[in-house]
Amino acid sequence: MKLTKRRAVCAVLLLALLAAFVCWAFVMPAGTWFRLYDRERKETVLAVPVRPGDRFSLEIEHSFEHIPWFEYYTVTEDLQFNLDAIAVAGYGAGIPAEMDVPTHIDENGMVWMEEINSVFPEFRWITSSTYMKVFTLNDEEIFDFRTLPDASKILGEIVTKRGYLSRV
Repeated sequence: MKLTKRRAVCAVLLLALLAAFVCWAFVMPAGTWFRLYDRERKETVLAVPVRPGDRFSLEIEHSFEHIPWFEYYTVTEDLQFNLDAIAVAGYGAGIPAEMDVPTHIDENGMVWMEEINSVFPEFRWITSSTYMKVFTLNDEEIFDFRTLPDASKILGEIVTKRGYLSRV
């Protein structure tokens, strides 16, 4: 009789331990991640942890004149992307010159449009291996778009990872 009770207690403890492991591995929130996802190949090409307040920047070469263009974003409290500023080397076709935001020209001739405060829930890009350049997180380069095939359909989003062993 004692042996049966001991087995039952061991079985219950083992099941509780297994349930706790499954929750930890596959159910519990394991943080928020920024993910670049190739929609055609159906694969993640980048996944990095992020949190509110983190800063992204995107470097682009704009137009036939090869004008440098930079976009600056901050991750919001509700895990979206706030476009804070754009810096571009001049005005021309496709440059948002009509925005009613603080604008100035820096010592390098870059036109800065600041306090834009336009929120994006996600990014959807068709990349250019010539014109899209690097993506940074908190001033550290995390991705070079020139490594992708031209015209890749990329989704940039913030996802909550469920479980410490699950994929982003």
